[in-house]
Amino acid sequence: MQWEIEIIKYFQTFQNGFFDVFFWLFSFFASYLGIIIIFVFLYFFSNKKYATFFLIFTVINVVLNYVLKIIINRQRPYEVSEDIINMVKALGQSFPSGHMVCATSIVFFLFAYIYNKYKNTKYIAISLSIFVFYLICVALSRMYFGQHFLTDIIAGICVALILCFVEFKIFKKYIKY
Repeated sequence: MQWEIEIIKYFQTFQNGFFDVFFWLFSFFASYLGIIIIFVFLYFFSNKKYATFFLIFTVINVVLNYVLKIIINRQRPYEVSEDIINMVKALGQSFPSGHMVCATSIVFFLFAYIYNKYKNTKYIAISLSIFVFYLICVALSRMYFGQHFLTDIIAGICVALILCFVEFKIFKKYIKY
C-alpha cells in the first residue's frame, strides 16, 4: 500500500488552480450528472429504448459497487496517510472506485451504441480515443484529489466491465440501437 500512497503524493505535487478545475470537471461528469446527461441526450435525441436500458443498468452498476464498498470497507487514502491531502468531500469507502464504475459504464454503453449504430471505422476510432482520454482523466482525478488508490481505480474498471458484459449478454435480445 505504501507504493500507492507514493503515487498519490506524486500526483498531488501538481496541485494548482487549473488542475483543480480540470480534474473536478472529469470527476463531476463521472458521477450521477454524467448518467443524467447521457440519458437525456439518448432519450430525446436518439433512442428512447437504449436510453432507458443505459439508465437502468448504469444505476444498477453504481448500486452494486456501493454494496461492494460496504462489504470490503477499505479506507480512503487520506484516512490512511496524513501525507495525502483530501481535496474533495466523498461519501463511503474507497474500494472499488464508484467514479470509475460510473465512468466505465458510461463509456461502455456509449461505445457499444456508436459501434453498433454507425459501423464506421472513423467514428469508432475517434470515439474510442475520446473515451480512453476521459477514463484516464477520471482515474487521475481520483488520485489527484486523494480519494482513491490505484487498485481502487483498477477494481472499479473491472467491476463495471464485468457487469456491463453480463448485462449485455443477458439482455442482448432487448437492446435496440
